Amino acid sequence: MPDPQRGRPTLRCLTDDLGLELPDLGTDLGLLDHPFVAELRRIAPTSPDGQKRILSIDRPLVYRIRVSSERGATWLEDAKSVVWLCSAHRREGGSQDDAYEFFSELHEAGRLLPNEDDSLRDRAEAAIRLQRGLTADLIELLGLALAEPDSEHRGDLGDWLPCRMLVLQGDGVEEIWCALSVRSADGAFVREAVRDLLFATLEQHVAPALFETRNDWPGGAIEWFEVVRLGVREPSAAT
Repeated sequence: MPDPQRGRPTLRCLTDDLGLELPDLGTDLGLLDHPFVAELRRIAPTSPDGQKRILSIDRPLVYRIRVSSERGATWLEDAKSVVWLCSAHRREGGSQDDAYEFFSELHEAGRLLPNEDDSLRDRAEAAIRLQRGLTADLIELLGLALAEPDSEHRGDLGDWLPCRMLVLQGDGVEEIWCALSVRSADGAFVREAVRDLLFATLEQHVAPALFETRNDWPGGAIEWFEVVRLGVREPSAAT
């Protein structure tokens, strides 16, 4: 199934046309609280259905949206399933400062469509969203394992990265076993840096504890695609 279409403004449109400051990378530009971005979210899933073309621009196919007396220009990047808000401007029929004149000038200057900076920002946001989702699911799986010692818990972190967790208690120590896959749920290779960040998050969350890499698993074997870490701490250090 193709990814659902989503909307987001270009960086130029965000700062120049909408007058907004560029937020940190943890903010999805497509979820900003602004009337034009809200309207973009509404129409993005089915865009350009129901939209009228901006006829002053022959190619690429650019479509209009409306917010009060202002107009916006959108362009669907099929390969990424992204509907870009390329520009927004006030409608002043017959004026050289009219929205459609403004869009045409941007197009002729090569400044209407998203550029490489827009693509880089989109990828960076996606990477941060993924890492946050993975981290949240890892801590949740750890919580289940701590609540039910001696019971193995499995899950796909972020619906993407297979993980299993086991906590063993006895002899005055608590063992925290964690196995992360080198393959994602869809079979893609998981970069080592992603696993290292997750293991680092685990170590920080259960500190103080001593961790080491292991090639075994209590009561069973590990799969060839799993990387295992074991942390040992005093039970009194439990979170």
